[in-house]
Amino acid sequence: MKGSSHKEWLRQKEIEDQMLRQKLEIREVEKVKIDQRAENRRLYSRLHAERREAETEEKIIKANDSYALHRAQCEQEAKLAQEVDRIQREEMKQVKLRQKLRETSVELKQLEAQLRAAYVSKELSAQVAEKVALRENLDEKKAAEFMRSVWDKSAALEAERESQEYQQKLAYRAELQDQIICDEKRKQIAYEDFLREKLLLDEVVRRIHEEDQREMESKMIKMKKTKEEVDAFHKARNEWKEKEKKELDDENRRIQEYLATQDEKEHERMEQQRGREEQKAINTERVARKLYEAELSDQRNKLTSAPSDEEKNDEMIRKEQLELERQLRQRIEYQEMYRLQMKEKIEKLQKEGEEEAMFRKQLLEQYAESERLEQLTAEKRRIKLLEHRRAVSETLEERRKQRALEVQHLMHLQELEKQEEQTRKKLIEEERLRMLKEHAVKLIGYLPRGVLRQDDLPHLGSEFVEKCAANRGE
Repeated sequence: MKGSSHKEWLRQKEIEDQMLRQKLEIREVEKVKIDQRAENRRLYSRLHAERREAETEEKIIKANDSYALHRAQCEQEAKLAQEVDRIQREEMKQVKLRQKLRETSVELKQLEAQLRAAYVSKELSAQVAEKVALRENLDEKKAAEFMRSVWDKSAALEAERESQEYQQKLAYRAELQDQIICDEKRKQIAYEDFLREKLLLDEVVRRIHEEDQREMESKMIKMKKTKEEVDAFHKARNEWKEKEKKELDDENRRIQEYLATQDEKEHERMEQQRGREEQKAINTERVARKLYEAELSDQRNKLTSAPSDEEKNDEMIRKEQLELERQLRQRIEYQEMYRLQMKEKIEKLQKEGEEEAMFRKQLLEQYAESERLEQLTAEKRRIKLLEHRRAVSETLEERRKQRALEVQHLMHLQELEKQEEQTRKKLIEEERLRMLKEHAVKLIGYLPRGVLRQDDLPHLGSEFVEKCAANRGE
């Protein structure tokens, strides 16, 4: 009985233990599941945080990219606006420059007048065609009177043109003569300065040699009290003086020969330049005469074919010629003002040269007075003279450099003026071609003779050449 009870208890105990183990296993499994779920929640939270961080970083990158793109676009737009503004300013500058050239250039004003005359001639040609019948009914007396008036006007125009050319030649010769005189004066001033400086240095050297000679003579007299030694010293001194004088004479002769050679070369250069300038003036006058004769012949032909309407055109041309004369007189006045300025500069240089000579004289007087008052010994006087010579040489060298700089500045100004004139001629030629490109095609057959040059055709385009060829064929 007891044995069965004990077995029952053991079985019950075993069942309880088994149930306890099962509960423990179930709890362990649930704990593992809870830990797994907690780990999953932590992993999900971390992934969610990383995703939000990545999204935030992406938004920041996109915002930075958008800002950089917007900034680049703004900079590009600003640069584009600056470039457009620069181009507009450059265009306005070119327009103002062309307008100024048209207002100041005699050649462009003459071309503009010729183009206006061509437009007037073109407009009148239609009217002339309508009035041909009326002109045929004029009697011979009126025609003769009209021809006489035409020839009188032509003669007056020719006389006026010859007067203008003569005035231009006079102004050119006067300018050339002033330039030659200026060059000669500058050379003369430089030569006189050189001679004065050389004489001054020779005087200083002579005084030094005389002091040396006196010192040597005194020593010889003190050391040797005999007449023979004194005579020998005087003889040696005279020989030395003759030798020194001969060397100075040879040096002066070489300097004079060199200066004479330089003057001769400069004179030959000026003569060649004057010949070239005169030949250039003759060629210019010959070309102007041929152009004027061709234009006058063309005007006579037009006046013969359309007398009544050409009188108005003559009046307009006369006014334009008066305006051109005024501008020419103004240019001559400007040249005269420039010549006067150059003359004043030359006079200023001459005055400075005189002041420099006076300054050198005062320096020497001061040095001499200082030497006399100090009563130095022979050796100290010799050193003092050397110092004086060096000071005078330095002063003269400083003045010479200053004059050289001033002359160089004047030459630089002249060179700048030449460059400006060349640039102005180039701009005038470009504006002339631009005006021809704009108007020549519209005025084929009506342009006055001499307006176009042979080298203008390549710049006017194929359309103009073809129309010219077609007009000649007709």
